[in-house]
Amino acid sequence: MDMPMSFYWSNQAIILFDGWSVQDATGMAFSVIGIICAGALFEGVKRLVGWVGKGKGMLVNRDTGDTSDPEERTPLLKSPPDVALTRKRKHMSHNAVLCRSRLRYHLAQSLLHVLQVVLAYCLMLVVMTYNGWLAIAVFLGAGLGYFVFFADMEIKA
Repeated sequence: MDMPMSFYWSNQAIILFDGWSVQDATGMAFSVIGIICAGALFEGVKRLVGWVGKGKGMLVNRDTGDTSDPEERTPLLKSPPDVALTRKRKHMSHNAVLCRSRLRYHLAQSLLHVLQVVLAYCLMLVVMTYNGWLAIAVFLGAGLGYFVFFADMEIKA
C-alpha cells in the first residue's frame, strides 16, 4: 500500500495497526468517535499529571519547614536528653513518612506521564495516516478535552 503524502478524504483506512482496518462509513464514524475520545483522554491525563504534581508540592513539613527543635533555640527551657531524643525520633520518622509520600506522588506522576506520552504518539500516528476525517477527530478530541478538563482555569484580562 502506498503511503499518501497529502490529506485524503476516504472511508477506508488502516489505523495504527492492521487489525484496525476501516472499510466503510460506519466503521469510519465509530473510529472517529473513538479517536475523539482518545484525544479528550490525552488532555485529561495531561491535567491529571499536573494535579498529582500539585499534590506532591502540598506535602509540607508539619513544623512549617523549620527543622530545628524549639527547645534547642531556648537553652533555659531545655528538656532532659531522653525527651529531646524522643522528639528527634518523631521528627525523623515524620520526615521518612513525608519522603515516602513524595515518592508515591512522583511514581504516580511518572506512570501518568508515560501514559500521556503513549497517547500523544498514538494520536500523532493517527494524524500521519493523512486521512482527513481521522486528523479532524484528533483535533476535535484535543479541543474537547481541553474544554472539559481545563474549564476551571482563571482567565485574566
